[in-house]
Amino acid sequence: MDISACAAVVEAAGLRKPRTEFPCGLTEREVEVLRLAARGLSNRLIAAELVLSERTVGHHLAHIYDKTGRRTRAGAAVFAMEHGLLPD
Repeated sequence: MDISACAAVVEAAGLRKPRTEFPCGLTEREVEVLRLAARGLSNRLIAAELVLSERTVGHHLAHIYDKTGRRTRAGAAVFAMEHGLLPD
């Protein structure tokens, strides 16, 4: 089953989008930041992509590092790959 396709149908029907459970208690926004960081984007580029401040991106990355037990972007990227958080 394609989860994103199902979510799109639910959203198009005007229903509430089902909440996705992410590993280590990551939030949906943290996963968005993690995906972009794993692609090698700087905090500035992540902020521009998600319409956030650079400081907010830094806070999200700090929470990602704390929750996943990783201390570098490379480590966080490996975590994302190991848990299937990166798009195909």
